[in-house]
Amino acid sequence: MAGKTEAEALVRRFYEPLTTGDTNVVDDVLAAEWTAEPPLPAGPGPDGWKGTTGYLRSVLADLTFTIEDIVVDGDRVAVRHVTSGKQVAELLGIPATGRQVAVRASDYHQIEGGRIVRSWHLEDYYGVVQQLGQ
Repeated sequence: MAGKTEAEALVRRFYEPLTTGDTNVVDDVLAAEWTAEPPLPAGPGPDGWKGTTGYLRSVLADLTFTIEDIVVDGDRVAVRHVTSGKQVAELLGIPATGRQVAVRASDYHQIEGGRIVRSWHLEDYYGVVQQLGQ
């Protein structure tokens, strides 16, 4: 990895499609063999991330994405973030409620050759279910 600043910039670009809807950047930041743990329901590789961002944007109207913390250590980047919006479609098996929801999560990314090769993702599903009144 070139350096701490480059690693942080690369990971910030990974999240851009969540707010912009433009997934063109995905192929520039993810390695073709990128894997996510747990696996994404939208499928593996960059196309899986593209599908996931499209799904989230369709479920959460007026989606906002905020990075609260980002820490770089060598080839690893840790990110604590919040994705917010109004639930307008089924989420976690819960039909649309029209309620505002904040999805708190932490991700850990591994970088090789200037691209993200693996990501680990942890979400606060319990908090989401509580917010949606379930």
